[in-house]
Amino acid sequence: MSQAWQSAVETHKARYREQIIDAAIELIADDGVTKTSMAKLAQHAGVGRATLYKYFPDVESALLAHVGREIDVCEARLDEVIAEHEDPLEQLRACVRALLDYFASRQHRVGWASLDKADLSAKAMATLREEMTRLHKAIIATLRDGIAAGRMRKELDSQRHGKLVFKMVASMQEDITVGALSADEAMDTIWLLLSHGVLHQGR
Repeated sequence: MSQAWQSAVETHKARYREQIIDAAIELIADDGVTKTSMAKLAQHAGVGRATLYKYFPDVESALLAHVGREIDVCEARLDEVIAEHEDPLEQLRACVRALLDYFASRQHRVGWASLDKADLSAKAMATLREEMTRLHKAIIATLRDGIAAGRMRKELDSQRHGKLVFKMVASMQEDITVGALSADEAMDTIWLLLSHGVLHQGR
């Protein structure tokens, strides 16, 4: 098989995979995982059932593939915004903003609606949690560099506090998704707490 032919085959497979994932997200957003059969998914994706099973063993696997795909995109965006700044403090601010902008995007809203109705198995939930930890890394790295550069308090623990910052940002996603809070408002709220804290200085 020539290299050009192999490349064409891989492109075709990737396109089918994306087509199936997109169809799964649409169906699950409407009906949930338990009411979305593989037969219904194959029909909605425009592929045969035999083809569908070559890519995913069940509907839940297609949903988790969507999660992995979205985290890949978000992780790449975090790497981009970090590279745009030299100051760790600005890198942290940019990471927070990038996450909030993603939560506000239509792409996230559709995926979140699907996850909200998914009723995932314990195994799938464990996979989902493991995937989400990939997004901790950028914030942990900025805290580590900020502490080393003297831009952030030396008593901070980059691992623990990095995860805490991520979870604080992630806690805003529901309000943003339902329109109760804009990304700008969420950014101001989070940055006020990160930069000034809760307690009066000297107490």
